[in-house]
Amino acid sequence: MKLIIEKYDTIILKNLHDKGMNKMEIRHLQTFITIVELGGFTKAAEYLGYAQSTITSHIQILENELGEILFDRLGKKIILTNVGKKLVPYARQMLDTYSEIKNITSDKNCVSGDLIIGAGESLSIYRLGKLLKEYKKRFPKVNIILKNSICSDLRSKLRNGELDIIFTIEPQVMDEDLVVRNLKDECMFIIGAPDSGLEFLSSDLKSKDVRESIIFSEKGCSFRIAFENYLKKKRIKHVNPLEFSSIEATKKCVMNGLGISFLPFYAISNELREGSLKGIEVKEFCDKFETQLVYHKNKNIHQAMNELIKMTLKDSVSWE
Repeated sequence: MKLIIEKYDTIILKNLHDKGMNKMEIRHLQTFITIVELGGFTKAAEYLGYAQSTITSHIQILENELGEILFDRLGKKIILTNVGKKLVPYARQMLDTYSEIKNITSDKNCVSGDLIIGAGESLSIYRLGKLLKEYKKRFPKVNIILKNSICSDLRSKLRNGELDIIFTIEPQVMDEDLVVRNLKDECMFIIGAPDSGLEFLSSDLKSKDVRESIIFSEKGCSFRIAFENYLKKKRIKHVNPLEFSSIEATKKCVMNGLGISFLPFYAISNELREGSLKGIEVKEFCDKFETQLVYHKNKNIHQAMNELIKMTLKDSVSWE
């Protein structure tokens, strides 16, 4: 404001210093410029949606602040006074500056700050990589912090305010404190090496011993919980299961014949097409899995977060 005031004509500058700008508002300057551009109080009132008395009041406030008349009223005609003429360029400059200030939050080049994202490992590898690359390209000033964990831990950290937004793959999240957006219904597969015998999974035996070793993901992971429930409902017995926390390690070990495991289709689609893995889609005894975008209902959705949400909703439409 000081820089703008210093540009004022001597008469305006003196009056501003003497009387201050405590009462002057942007809307008063907008009214003043509208009157100038439209050529009258009545037209300005109609254009701005104000009562005639409001328009008059805005100009009176400006005139009181400056200590000078801005318009000469000659019958039904109004003419700018010398002070009024001198105020016009400065009023326009202030309105332009105000407009730029309002547009700061919509300018993608000004989107900045930290964006703390939580996601399951498989989503980080197979779903979010391309999305975050494009996001970083569009909003280079945003500092992206990606933290991987199991779904239950991610939701806990979201409630505690440690994360801005999370991506999970699990059965539908039902929590009144969270906003949940379903991005994609996912297909889940039991996988084995090309020469593994997965046919027993389709048999109708009431109880059976699995010949293959079982490879579980870590405890608490939605994949493990679903796989354990599936084996229990199918009455498939297993002993001494293996436990891996890495999706890639699980795939490699399955390919090498170490055992069978349970993973989403998007994580194994290439290997199934190439024939390096064999898979059976799980359609029974298993809740439907969804990739979900989740944030707390009371979370302030800052611009960096809002832009990611918009990009994700658009991008997820094309996910396979």
